[in-house]
Amino acid sequence: MTPLLMVFVLVVVAGGRYTDARGQVNDAAYAAARAASLQQGLESGQVAGRAAAAEALASRGRACVRLQVSFAGTDFRPGGHVAATVTCYVDLRDVAGFGIPSTKVFRADAVVPIERHRDL
Repeated sequence: MTPLLMVFVLVVVAGGRYTDARGQVNDAAYAAARAASLQQGLESGQVAGRAAAAEALASRGRACVRLQVSFAGTDFRPGGHVAATVTCYVDLRDVAGFGIPSTKVFRADAVVPIERHRDL
């Protein structure tokens, strides 16, 4: 009975880690898009967005093994929008086994509008 209980606990913990990681990546994508939308130019927006995504993930206690932030599809002008895509490679070796992979890639997109009455 004990081995079966241990497998059940491992599956529950792994499911929690997957759910938490997905939520963290969604939060990071929104933070990146929002931080970029508050900047005066696209280049400074990209820098601020990447920093905000990394900070959002680090502040939750689990950082990505590899983090990628892209801003493809961004229309950086008053009335436009900032589109951020965050890709996070998460290390799950601590809960790997029984068909659970040791790494998982999570991807999230977020779009934030840029105010119409703003000087860029």
